[in-house]
Amino acid sequence: MRRRSSCCSKKASSPSSPPLGFDGEGRTYRVNSDAIAVEVAEALHATKVIFLTEPASGIGSPQLPRQLSITETEDLLKKRRGEFPAGLMSKLECAIRACRQGVPRTHLLDGSINEALLTEIFSHEGIGSMVYSNEYQQIRRIFKKDIRAVISLIRQSVQSEELVRRTRGEILEHIEDYWILEIDRHPIACVALHVYPEDRVGELACLYVSRSHENQGYGRKLMAFIENLSREKGLDRLVALSTQAYNYLQQKGGYAEAPAGILPATRRERYDASRRKSKILLKNLPPKTA
Repeated sequence: MRRRSSCCSKKASSPSSPPLGFDGEGRTYRVNSDAIAVEVAEALHATKVIFLTEPASGIGSPQLPRQLSITETEDLLKKRRGEFPAGLMSKLECAIRACRQGVPRTHLLDGSINEALLTEIFSHEGIGSMVYSNEYQQIRRIFKKDIRAVISLIRQSVQSEELVRRTRGEILEHIEDYWILEIDRHPIACVALHVYPEDRVGELACLYVSRSHENQGYGRKLMAFIENLSREKGLDRLVALSTQAYNYLQQKGGYAEAPAGILPATRRERYDASRRKSKILLKNLPPKTA
């Protein structure tokens, strides 16, 4: 039976108490606890391995980023092997091995941080550094099953009138326009691109990041994604309508205020009928470079 488990490894803090193993004849061996954790994780079909390291190992810093794929970790070890302590090197090597052997993720935490293990287990993003073998963070189209999650995600913003209310039917009718950003399969942000091909214009809409993930660059990441998607569709301009987020769109997205006349005719009709007094923002898209 496949079990969803986590394995945890911590290097002994005292040099007088190393990890020991015994063979069938009673001989004693000093063993690598990191390697044992990987073997146990593989046997249990664990979903993650957690390594607790010594302080000042560089975990979660620019020297060792928060998230690394297997390939990125291998490249890091090749280029900067001499920059990391031996204990951290062992854990990085075992992290790669664990992911290669079927464990989706390996987490490296600073063992001196209070409640580091609890923070890692009970939050979406956790702390420390992670080596992963599958897609941890992704932007993808929504499916029918995601509509309820999108409505729930934006509910607070709709109540405060930052976003226009959208019904399940309205989202379903234009489902191909909507995208979500997931972290560890949990939706934390969304955005939509409504296309007006006859005018070569796209509308950035329904941009929202959950309160728990604000100020981490996800809004800018979604705006950049929509810009790239718009270029791929051959669009020349992006418009956005907002009653409260226009400063953010101007400062972070490079949009500029524009008159209602720049809106495509069908969008202008809905704008006039809504009476929301949204500010209209425009961004010209430079051609996609080769």
